[in-house]
Amino acid sequence: MDGNELFGRIVSTVQETNLKIGDMFGSISLYYPFEGDYSGLLEDFREASKDFPNMIVEQLSQRIRIIVSEEDSRRISKLPVRDTIRDMVELTKEHIPFEEFMIGLLERHPEARFVRSKYPDFDWILMFPSGTDDDIYCLTEELGQVTYHRYSRDEFLKFGFEIP
Repeated sequence: MDGNELFGRIVSTVQETNLKIGDMFGSISLYYPFEGDYSGLLEDFREASKDFPNMIVEQLSQRIRIIVSEEDSRRISKLPVRDTIRDMVELTKEHIPFEEFMIGLLERHPEARFVRSKYPDFDWILMFPSGTDDDIYCLTEELGQVTYHRYSRDEFLKFGFEIP
């Protein structure tokens, strides 16, 4: 992960959280696994996040912590949200079974691809074409409704999963 990817990840995570539970005003701490060139990451991150000057990046053992200030959180909440993230949150909030979820998502994103998971941790893997949304969504149907976890491709691979 480089600094640009990290900044994009922070923005999308804050936006997704705001969609799920409402705007969270206050500072937010996010943790990401990290091993590598911290100074290079920090330099790229500072450039990518120059309009959000109050974010703090701290290097911890095998991970980094990002503290998003209340002011920057408010700025992020005003940015446009990726359609795929917005649609995933909207459909999961409807508390519908997987088949209805899949139909609803394919109506909005016909290019989306659902693959039955070979891993016991989740039932389906959802991917969008490169450039639309490069994240990997791992879906589970629990008690008749869909839940999901969103991973970057890098995170997904580091967990030992294979991209179908």
